[in-house]
Amino acid sequence: MATEVINIRPLLDTQRRGNGMVAIGFKKSAVQEIKTEYGTLFQLVGKQSGLAGAINPFNIRFTYDVAASTEVSIPKVTPAKAKDGLQPALMEAEFASEQDLLNHLTFIEGRLTAAEKARKYDLKEDLAVSGQSERATYHVVRFHVGDETWDTVSATAGSNRTRHRHDLFGIQAAVGLLGLNQSALGGPSGKRWRHPADWRDRYTALLNRHAEDGDVLDAPGPVPEAVREAQQWARLAAAARQVAVTDVAIVIGFVPDTSVRPDFDAALASTNLRTHLRGPLEFTDNNQSMAAGRKLADYAYNDDAITELQHAVLTGTSPAADLHADPLEAVAKLVRLVDEVVYPSDRKALRRTTKVLVEPSPSLLREKHAKARGEIRSALLTAAVGGVDLPAAAMDNPHRTAVPKGITTTGLSVDQLIDAATEAAPTAARAAARSELGHLAVPGLVNGKVFLGPYGSTGDRRLTSTKLAAAADTGDGVLLFVEAIEAFARVMQLRAGRAVSAQEVPEGRLRRVDNLGFAATGEPADSEWFTSHWPVSSGSDNSNDDAGTPSLSSPSEQWAEHVKKTQSLVDKAMLGVTNVAEHFKAMGPLVGPDREMTSGERQGWQEQLDAMEDLVEEAGRSLRKLRNPTVNTEATGGNTENFSYGTGESS
Repeated sequence: MATEVINIRPLLDTQRRGNGMVAIGFKKSAVQEIKTEYGTLFQLVGKQSGLAGAINPFNIRFTYDVAASTEVSIPKVTPAKAKDGLQPALMEAEFASEQDLLNHLTFIEGRLTAAEKARKYDLKEDLAVSGQSERATYHVVRFHVGDETWDTVSATAGSNRTRHRHDLFGIQAAVGLLGLNQSALGGPSGKRWRHPADWRDRYTALLNRHAEDGDVLDAPGPVPEAVREAQQWARLAAAARQVAVTDVAIVIGFVPDTSVRPDFDAALASTNLRTHLRGPLEFTDNNQSMAAGRKLADYAYNDDAITELQHAVLTGTSPAADLHADPLEAVAKLVRLVDEVVYPSDRKALRRTTKVLVEPSPSLLREKHAKARGEIRSALLTAAVGGVDLPAAAMDNPHRTAVPKGITTTGLSVDQLIDAATEAAPTAARAAARSELGHLAVPGLVNGKVFLGPYGSTGDRRLTSTKLAAAADTGDGVLLFVEAIEAFARVMQLRAGRAVSAQEVPEGRLRRVDNLGFAATGEPADSEWFTSHWPVSSGSDNSNDDAGTPSLSSPSEQWAEHVKKTQSLVDKAMLGVTNVAEHFKAMGPLVGPDREMTSGERQGWQEQLDAMEDLVEEAGRSLRKLRNPTVNTEATGGNTENFSYGTGESS
């Protein structure tokens, strides 16, 4: 874990100093305690290197896909067992061979790709532009493959983010599980550094060296091989900046509930509440939904159902932050105002809304009418906050059968809702407060890229309401709701042109390995300190293994290697053919007595030139076949009965 976390030293509780320093544990302030119905998890919270982490090949949503597949063998995955009988925070996975592991990894990569294609946004591009603002969670997996054993840190939540983050750094998903192929740094192919300490600093040093090579990137025309390699590293350094530092939580401890069967895997799954979406910015202030929303607002204002200020907010002429002096209350006022106009619950307002939208009677409402209402609600919220991205598909809009009843409210302030939602004893009042708190949090969840809707990073199709209800069952979910409301309140204040306190989010930049200071946190990025105090045991050959471990390459790595070589090979071929053409052209003026080729010689050279043309045509035919085949985008479905959520209170 040392190479996963940047500057781990401040997280450690130590005794003595210098060479005599001894770590006695982690500081309490750095560890979160998460209670689930299967036991208590302990998470170390810190800053992660963008190169760190691995995708989770044992994600619960893919379990059934793997079991149903004839392409891969099912690995043996079990919780680890300590000699004292306790269950450590560790999963063990056993594969008969590395080829079996590669087949399994390739299958999971395909499922992640299918999930990516099932949603309408580009996560990789989003990470490159805005960085990774949401924290991923990881846990340790010990792989037993043939005669080899090694540990990795795999994503409990965040496999797609890890995969795309690595892609921006120029490494493949397989690296997180298998280690880095030495060919990536100019070494021999087929050998890997298994231990991250052996390659991450080397890789980062190259990125840092070329991070400012703007002049190299702008080099015109054909360039030498050395310059082309420098260009490659400079491009990777530029792409990696936004995701070089991310927030992370790593599960470091597990205390099972003695009343149930110890199940570390189930406890991990119960914490995976958050899937992520960056919705497409489709809002325009003159679209059909906004036109219908303005019409609803106009009629409500004419009926004295809303005030002049509320009307101005809904039509986008006054900032939503004006609804209340307290930023959190302004969020509640806005959400309730839009609900009152689009999903009214009193009889007079119901008749008005139905008439304005030219809807049939409540008993004849169809799915298209409910969808239109949801789009109107998203348009009004979006306009009120100033074009903030709130796509209708991400919202918790009522089902068709609930539309005629409207959306009711407790009338409590946000502070009162939070107090009621955090009561220790489960009561009807607490459940109602949590439900409404979740509803008020949805705009912040969507705008903050933390999405509980029916798309998700692994193609999960559970309804938004299902996920919100599951989150509301946990203390961690309630904290998430509060964070989302606070985040959206900040957005509203910013859009209103008001000063807000600076967020404590580090600016994305490359991790420094020279220990001259890490600008994002003011502290050095020091993994060598940790590994020098806790070196790998002398019986292990994983650390500082310059010779490397013989290893196969995954199809993704093989593809990346071929793509990387393509331009160089084409350039060399073009240069060679150009030289041949210039060569024969230069021979033309020299023809004369005793300076000519026989017909046999000319025919021989012509046949070789024809062979070149045949090879180029063959390459062209192969190139035309390099299309991405249709990907199965059928996604995992289910409800709260299929996927467990924590029901305990987090402290």
